[in-house]
Amino acid sequence: MRRPLLFGVFFGLAAFGSLSPSAHGQTIDMRWEVLAADEKALIDRLAADFYEESLRQSQAAAIESHTSELYQRATPVERARFREERRAAWEEMAPTERQKLRDAKRPTYRNLTEAQKAPFRAIALDNLGAAGVLDQEALADALKNDI
Repeated sequence: MRRPLLFGVFFGLAAFGSLSPSAHGQTIDMRWEVLAADEKALIDRLAADFYEESLRQSQAAAIESHTSELYQRATPVERARFREERRAAWEEMAPTERQKLRDAKRPTYRNLTEAQKAPFRAIALDNLGAAGVLDQEALADALKNDI
């Protein structure tokens, strides 16, 4: 009973939480902001696993279709910025990663905007914190000047 409710809550947050393709930055999880690049990569892997493997296919597809709707409603400047971000991400990919993305049968985490990724990153951070993997004192120390 708890699992479907949890998925529904996070689906709602991810699907309706962002207002435009450039909405990243509106909801900032400071835990994410203080992580090093390698730590962010780990969190993104956990978030991607949750998005790609734990959500129902219909939930993930609805979130991805919402990305298209956001793009359609965006201003020309926001669309240009969105395309540039996607182009930069595409150019950073290795050829094998590009082919894997082309062959994807399910929606992928990589296709989400930064704002849409935020709830899944928060889930990963919460799960790691609950498991005792995150050093809460180090996070508090890193955040002490921001609070």
